[in-house]
Amino acid sequence: MMDKRFFGEIRKVNVLELAAACGFKTVGERDFLISGVAVLKDATKEDLSFFGNRKYLQDLKKTSAGAVIITEKNISDLPKGVVGLIYPNAMIGYALALNVLCPTEPHLPRICATAKVHESAKIGSNCFIGENVVIGENVEIGDDVVIGHNSVIEKECRIGTGGRIRNNVVISHSIIGNYVLINSGACIGESGFGFIPTGKEMIRVKQLGRVVIGDRVRVGANTTIDRGSIEDTVIGNDAVIDNLVQIAHNVHIGERSILVAQVGIAGSTRIGNDVVLAGQVGISGHIEIGDGVVVAAKSGVASSVEAGRIMGGIPAVDAEIWKRQAAFLKMSVVKKKTT
Repeated sequence: MMDKRFFGEIRKVNVLELAAACGFKTVGERDFLISGVAVLKDATKEDLSFFGNRKYLQDLKKTSAGAVIITEKNISDLPKGVVGLIYPNAMIGYALALNVLCPTEPHLPRICATAKVHESAKIGSNCFIGENVVIGENVEIGDDVVIGHNSVIEKECRIGTGGRIRNNVVISHSIIGNYVLINSGACIGESGFGFIPTGKEMIRVKQLGRVVIGDRVRVGANTTIDRGSIEDTVIGNDAVIDNLVQIAHNVHIGERSILVAQVGIAGSTRIGNDVVLAGQVGISGHIEIGDGVVVAAKSGVASSVEAGRIMGGIPAVDAEIWKRQAAFLKMSVVKKKTT
């Protein structure tokens, strides 16, 4: 449910105007103002909804929504009187529609009275600096940046245009690109796990690298990205990093890669472009994961993986082998119980 207390009123847009703005083809002739967004089973005749999963096919067939974003193959499933907004991928279409109906709220450009900004720091135009924020010496912050309450940006860091740094974020030793979102509680640029055991004590190895984050990256809440030991830790453009992810020193994450919640990546590993690491995947250090690799949830990757492969299990193997292993184990247990 979209609670107006948190998200405000959506823009009321004519359904045909929305279709033109988003590039939708239309089915149905009803002309009306969209005044809400709802799931299929709850939508009313003035609401927009979408169909993106076959589990909800019956909800689509019974929906009272005014308009539904669908693909061409589901046109025949629309109830009579419901406008179909046709797009090749319904979820992408829904995202486009929300950009029209729920534009980003403008922020008030100001530096709160309790913020402490070093005199040498350079703050761009149209920025918001929240309560109790600390910005260190020689920090550079681009235009249209929002820094939430209680966040700390340590000396010499750079944050590009359009950045959104939420509350209680700590950033050090980092160069951050444009339009980067860092959610609350994240810690970027702290020292990695640089210790050598001698049998009598732990010798600490100073971490002298940086974190370099590209453009349009999303970093989830309470995620940690360690700075490099000598080489930089690098996050490529358009990468999406979920909540509670741990990225160790010297790791390189490629462009458009997705790291789902609780992924952990050990030091000096290289992750290619367009890689998907599902929830709780663990990656060993000093290995390479090729472009387009997909690793199933809870898997452990101990050695390098060639581009394009789908992996699963502990240790991770080709997905087809993993499925056969699981089937064999299940049959072995069932057979044992029946003998």
